[in-house]
Amino acid sequence: MPGSSSVTAFDDLPEWLVVDEILVCLPPKDVLRCRAVRKSWRSGTSTDVFILGHHRRQPSLPIIQHKLGICRVVGGCNDLKIRPVIRYEGSLTKFQLQAACDGLLIVSQQANFFICNPATLKCASLPRPPLRPRFSFIHVVGFYRHHTSGEHRILWVSYTKPIRIYETFQLPDYFIHAVGSSQPRCIQWPTVSEQKYFPATRSADCPPVHHRGSLHWLMGLNITVFDTVAETFRQMRRPTQLGDMVSLLDMGEALALCHVAPDCATLDVWVLQDYDAGTWGFHYRIDLLGMEASPPINWMFQSIPRMALINERELLIQRHIHHLLHCDIDGVFLGNVESEERLSCWTLTRHCLQESMISLPLFEMQEEEAVNQEPPFSIVL
Repeated sequence: MPGSSSVTAFDDLPEWLVVDEILVCLPPKDVLRCRAVRKSWRSGTSTDVFILGHHRRQPSLPIIQHKLGICRVVGGCNDLKIRPVIRYEGSLTKFQLQAACDGLLIVSQQANFFICNPATLKCASLPRPPLRPRFSFIHVVGFYRHHTSGEHRILWVSYTKPIRIYETFQLPDYFIHAVGSSQPRCIQWPTVSEQKYFPATRSADCPPVHHRGSLHWLMGLNITVFDTVAETFRQMRRPTQLGDMVSLLDMGEALALCHVAPDCATLDVWVLQDYDAGTWGFHYRIDLLGMEASPPINWMFQSIPRMALINERELLIQRHIHHLLHCDIDGVFLGNVESEERLSCWTLTRHCLQESMISLPLFEMQEEEAVNQEPPFSIVL
């Protein structure tokens, strides 16, 4: 306006309004840039309240894994793309995404484990519990934030595989390890005589579903529940008539089961209607053969479909290592999801990345002590 001063519009707004109503809605990268503009913005966006509130506003996006790195699905409406998050350095050694929580990722390469925040470009090496004697393994089972202490903690499993047929199978050990601590803590889990499964399996293959402050794994005809506050295991029942070809999903407000028909042509989704009573109900069915896609989909020689939810109405389905489609819960085809880097042979994981600016004391501690092991990958988010 003529005669007006050259101050920006932001100068006319209350500081709390800028921080709590405007900056909190921006993506993490933009918030981090804004911290360099004003000291008040830096301090206002560095509080735990802001960081957690900002994190809750971010979309939870499915993670794609392939031999060259980790990607995520981004975009909106009918234009989803696969974009890189982490790119593995040239190596023949297999990398693996172990777990994801609060925008933090745990990645392993052989016996080395790393934790990183792609949004802030921070990374640190992780110690792990000791291996058992002989032919033993150790895996990440769960990754969660302990709400009482505010710590991020890792649930590990350690077990020994019998080398000979006549050797007795030893029950696994479960450890809780607070990120940044050097002392893992062994916890007990209830053993049942007729139980044919571990109470929880490795997160890399079957990550638990975070719901109502607990981790949930689909194990046989039961659902294993780990209370992340009390840090105890228990069992939940699920509909046995769905058989074995099922997967556990998070519908936001409820847990869900996706049942794949024997011919892999239809997907039935059941929802846990009453968590405490354990009441399940049929929700919807997707007919893959009846889906009108463009170009038409050849369902011959396809594998068992993998499904990931984007929101309450939209989902991703993969039935081939080169093909990922986007549809809604009515079975309406919304488009094919393409890779911006022309990747091939990818896998739709059950992990999700919900970006955050959450930092860990471990990041700063290893930077100050210059003991950080250089990660064998680069963050390209």
